[in-house]
Amino acid sequence: MNRRKKKPKQVDYIELVQHKIAQIDWKALVRYIQDLWLALPKLHQRALMVIVPIVLILLLLPSHEKSSASEQTDASNLNQRVSVDINTTGLSQQRSDEQQSLKSDVWQEYTVEKGDTLAQVFRNNDLAMSDLNALVRIEGSDKPLSQIKAGQLVRFKLAEDGKLDILQLEKNSQSVMFFRLSDGAFGRSK
Repeated sequence: MNRRKKKPKQVDYIELVQHKIAQIDWKALVRYIQDLWLALPKLHQRALMVIVPIVLILLLLPSHEKSSASEQTDASNLNQRVSVDINTTGLSQQRSDEQQSLKSDVWQEYTVEKGDTLAQVFRNNDLAMSDLNALVRIEGSDKPLSQIKAGQLVRFKLAEDGKLDILQLEKNSQSVMFFRLSDGAFGRSK
């Protein structure tokens, strides 16, 4: 038993319409319209003889005056200059008074003591351990986070929500900075 579905036959609609038009008895249709016309009162016949051509002319002919007037106003609008007030100051420089007073603008410093690990530094300063894990993942081959030493200065800045925003490690005259990206991860600069 063949279970395949047969494709439906393609229908040629143009040929179908031509066939239907050919079946129309035009003489009978004209006689039917004439009978309807003659059944109308004379006043209605005269009114239809005036109204139907006027309506057909109005429908078929576009109004040139309206389209040319709208084209002229469109052309004049294209050539007009419009002043737009745009603040061209960079986003980092656009700080409101509220942003200036936030806790996130204050850097905190911690000097590493003998025996301290970076995990202890994070715990002592109430920083999230998940941030430490994220920082260690991008630490790099020079391992500045894994090799902190006594006397080293650790500076950090908190974001508005209290999470770590920037961490800076200073060793001798060099500095390594880790910063939070817009997606929540961290990036590193030397």
